Amino acid sequence: MKIITTEEHVAIPLLAKALQKYPSPDAVRSAAATSPDLPFCPDMDLYRDVGDKRLADMDAHGITRQILSCPLQSQRLPAAEGVSVVRDANDFLADAVSRHPDRFSALAVLPWSNPEGAAAELERAVTRLGLKGAILAGRASGENAFLDDSRFSPVLEAAQALEVPIYVHPSATMAQVQDLYYGGLGEQLSARLSLYGWGWHHEAGVQILRMILSGAFERFPRLQLIAGHWGEMVPFYLARLDQALPRKATGLSRTITETFAQNVWVTPGGIFDYHQLQFVIQTLGAGRILHAADFPFLGNDGAKTFMEQAPIPEADKTKIAYQNAENLFRL
Repeated sequence: MKIITTEEHVAIPLLAKALQKYPSPDAVRSAAATSPDLPFCPDMDLYRDVGDKRLADMDAHGITRQILSCPLQSQRLPAAEGVSVVRDANDFLADAVSRHPDRFSALAVLPWSNPEGAAAELERAVTRLGLKGAILAGRASGENAFLDDSRFSPVLEAAQALEVPIYVHPSATMAQVQDLYYGGLGEQLSARLSLYGWGWHHEAGVQILRMILSGAFERFPRLQLIAGHWGEMVPFYLARLDQALPRKATGLSRTITETFAQNVWVTPGGIFDYHQLQFVIQTLGAGRILHAADFPFLGNDGAKTFMEQAPIPEADKTKIAYQNAENLFRL
């Protein structure tokens, strides 16, 4: 079975070096959470590689193609510096794809601190470099703005016009709530709960809900987002959201469920759980699910087997394994 995975990360050295001047407030938490005997501690050589080592790992696990993306927070770069650094980062990704066009595609990094520059870079990345969309890691402006903020309308407009998706990738919770929500459980346990155990999925889910409730999809009805980790909690609460926030309350032309089902794609993001797969199929349909392994943080182990042995119709397996990705990314 052909397998295309869509949340497969690469650490771009030049972007990582530029960000060293603007350290993340999450760096201490991330360091506390990381342990070589626990998940989410990737092989850094594999993380940086876009050649033989990565390809060998893909071959060993039956991965046909990866959609590469860099989860580093480019929005931490100042507006003027961000544009030039991000251009170089996207050139790096385009070069990797050009050397292995049958194995790699990629999502662009954007200089989110400069929304007009981000819109222009998205257009360049798609029309000149052949990249397939963009990734946003965390809030669009660090601590104080989600993607629904009006300042990011130029980027949303560009993504809609170019017909490419934005992958809404999670990042750490706001500093204002970090200790209140997640502290007091021991340094490592608190850190892991606040990150990939719970907190950053909640943050990404809130960002997606704000996009719906702000009317962003009313203004940009063809805009498409991608939400990993089975939709960052949102699909499992759509019934409650519609109950609590009907159209009379939201003022929107569609229900929250209708908007999510038409404007958001969902991936497992390495959570290979059949109960969640079946629930999301029942809620959204197999036509809105992309495959993803969250490489290399969880690795490619089981990515192909998960699809091959899934207790779902063969037509649904094919859609999720590769057809949906081929259609969305125009591969």
